[in-house]
Amino acid sequence: MTKTLTNLLNALSTYEIMGKIDPTTDITAIVTDSRRVVPGALFIAYTGRATDSHRFLPDVAAKGAAVAVVERADPTLALPQIVVPNGREAWGWLSAAWESFPSHHLKVVGVTGTDGKTTTMNLINAVMEALHYRTGMVTTIGARIGGREVDTGEHVTTPDAPIVQGFLREMVKEGMEVALLETTSHALSQHRVAGVAYDVAVVTNITHEHLDEHGSLENYRAAKAKLFAGLAGSYRKPNTPKVAVMNGDDSSYKYLSKLLADEQLVYGIESPHATIRASDIQFERDGTRFVAETPIGEISIHSPLLGRFNVYNILAAVGAGIALGRQLPDVRERISKGIASLKTVKGRMEPIDDGQDFLAIVDFAHTPVSLENALTTAREMTQGRLFAVFGSAGLRDKAKRAMMGAIAGRLADMSVITAEDPRTERVEDISAEIAAGAESSGAVRDKSYVIIYDRAEAIEWAVEQAKPGDLVIACGKGHEPSMCFDTTEYPWSEHNAMLAALRKKRGMLYS
Repeated sequence: MTKTLTNLLNALSTYEIMGKIDPTTDITAIVTDSRRVVPGALFIAYTGRATDSHRFLPDVAAKGAAVAVVERADPTLALPQIVVPNGREAWGWLSAAWESFPSHHLKVVGVTGTDGKTTTMNLINAVMEALHYRTGMVTTIGARIGGREVDTGEHVTTPDAPIVQGFLREMVKEGMEVALLETTSHALSQHRVAGVAYDVAVVTNITHEHLDEHGSLENYRAAKAKLFAGLAGSYRKPNTPKVAVMNGDDSSYKYLSKLLADEQLVYGIESPHATIRASDIQFERDGTRFVAETPIGEISIHSPLLGRFNVYNILAAVGAGIALGRQLPDVRERISKGIASLKTVKGRMEPIDDGQDFLAIVDFAHTPVSLENALTTAREMTQGRLFAVFGSAGLRDKAKRAMMGAIAGRLADMSVITAEDPRTERVEDISAEIAAGAESSGAVRDKSYVIIYDRAEAIEWAVEQAKPGDLVIACGKGHEPSMCFDTTEYPWSEHNAMLAALRKKRGMLYS
């Protein structure tokens, strides 16, 4: 595939040409890795956190690149250069142009937030299918296009711009009508979704997370807000309004509600601003029941998903369903049916059953708020003891470690502190910070918390201690297929680790 340079440059709002450029030049590829440059390629240089790819421009010129898009020009090179304010943002728009702007042919729903994004995405997908839309989606777990599952990589929620645009192009080719994109703060701040024409923006919540990337909660919130800020100005599709779906009970509402959209749908339980409200909430062993009071009337909700936090995720999905399905017949019944159809989400409060006489659960909770939600829900599910196995990632927001320790120390009968992607940090140091938080809430080592650095051994220990009626929950890894030590990703499955521990205990009991 090739595109003329003119076709691509039309996607950029601001640029300056340095050198002689033929606008009819055929571009053979768009690359950001100088090792992948081929004759006729367009190379994009940008300044990153760890490296500056402008230093590769001489090599790029020598390999026969047709042009370079740069943040600062090098006048010593014969290579034609196009100067832009932000190379990553240009990469997003150029990737969209390369794929002929596939999001213009889809209704696009973006879901952002600290916690609950993947569950909310899966709920929205279920609702869209109940509304008889053909839907593709990209989530933490992977991409789903026309019934085909595609892996999106390790520890990455929103892939880089070319992959996002490629997925969207495949969705168009497969006849999808709605695209669901899990849209992280990293994706927004790094312009991975530049060029995506969103129609519905959904937020779950904005709490303490990723401050290592953004520097402050204010910056983190501002990154999330880009999804909503871009709604009004994005490409408009026939009969498709721009709708913001916001959590009225979350602190983000006051900030996001100021941003323009054709319509704001506010969900919540307590908020006086809520136009989609949960009432008569009942938590039962087989799921959650409540009535959703909405602008289109009451919707009876029964979901197999557990916990108060999932009430919010469900309400967000109801909002997305109203945004894109209001005009459809029987929309309330279809939304209700869609919510009920989602039985579980991989790695999200997922029971692991091997016939044991206590509950075992795997959950992705890896932030203070999500851990508190998970443990609060787990506490409601058992009359016995609650064992919480968790850690905190290395080279990430360090402030949350003590916070999570304090939460587990308060809510769990026994906290089992262990490894969770320590990367180049010492797992001993991370665990000590978590333990200090646990002790701040009254936990005592070897009585209400233990430290077991090996995660498989930590899960095994908790399972061995569990008695009938207890609950063991492993938090932090969920669906992830690997765990990072130093700079190496090692294969990991939380599900397999829990099953192995359960089967070992069963073998010990009946041997």
